[in-house]
Amino acid sequence: MMMLEIELNKFSNWLMNNAGPIIRYRTAIELLHDDEKRLSLEKDIMASHLVHFWIEKLHATPDRKTLHGAKTENYENVMGKLFEFGLKKGNPALDQRIRPYRLWLKKQLKLSNEGYLPVFYRTLTAAFLVLTGYSCDEAVKEWVLRRLETVYAFAEKGNLKEAYVPQDSYPGFPKAFRNTPLLNPELYPDDELKLPWIHDINAFLYSSFISEDTGLRNKVEAIIKFIFSREYQNLHNGYGVVRHQSGRYYMMGWSVHLPAYFEPEVAPKEFGRLLLLLKLLGRSEVAKHHSWFKRSKEMLDQFKNQDGLISFPREFLPERRSGCWVLGHRMGIEENHRVQKAITCESTFRFLEIISQNT
Repeated sequence: MMMLEIELNKFSNWLMNNAGPIIRYRTAIELLHDDEKRLSLEKDIMASHLVHFWIEKLHATPDRKTLHGAKTENYENVMGKLFEFGLKKGNPALDQRIRPYRLWLKKQLKLSNEGYLPVFYRTLTAAFLVLTGYSCDEAVKEWVLRRLETVYAFAEKGNLKEAYVPQDSYPGFPKAFRNTPLLNPELYPDDELKLPWIHDINAFLYSSFISEDTGLRNKVEAIIKFIFSREYQNLHNGYGVVRHQSGRYYMMGWSVHLPAYFEPEVAPKEFGRLLLLLKLLGRSEVAKHHSWFKRSKEMLDQFKNQDGLISFPREFLPERRSGCWVLGHRMGIEENHRVQKAITCESTFRFLEIISQNT
């Protein structure tokens, strides 16, 4: 443990001398726990072109078109980036921009489900509000607890052997979906999906009111244990197709499948998502003791250079013009993401934030 702390301090200090404002800010606050530098470093990040670019992309009106998608201006991608920039509740610029989404979620709780998409959108919205420090908002807390109880009840007693039904069980199954299994409607009665979305796990593991409550924390750990089971990981990636009560079919997504759970190596296109999952699941005691987590974390050591710094191949840290943050498609946190020094800074920081959870 002592060697780990020495390594953490050594390379955190290297980042403070070599990285851009975002990594310096997060390194000082999260890795070195130097709150004395918070004010000056926060001014630096708010002067950053990168931070300005993303915060200006947050749309003023929450709706189906702006919340979810692969576009730069979609709420989920903007919020993922702002979370990684270290912006939190209390930041005036963030508070102003995020206010319509907090109000939107509050109004949503008074409405019926009207299809599985509203349930998904509420979950997505609440999760990113949690990540940026708004977990104690009454509406956020209410929705996260609702999802926690729904998912926990199934994780404890649910039967995954009957997760799918034949495609001809109901009329009108689209030919375009014929290669994707049909999820059993019993898993989403009244459009409340009993299985966890990745957004649920983000909300569960980052909500302060959950981390402070032993009973709620134990429920989350039970869900993590369920996710790490072979039965869950054997489900179709993304879960499959769902059938709404209206008779319409939708492609589901956003399951919590773990890269290289069954395979010996992580595919390059999955590497960004792997890093996000290691950071997220490192907040769970069940996850940290699982063989997949240990094996995946140890695999990162192979990318150390002669100085002990981490340098992932450039394609492992993509910053796409179109893609979802939660899938690891938008990994850039340096101003000039394309130069090698920036890749080394980003790689080393992401490595340190993962291993720091064991210190």
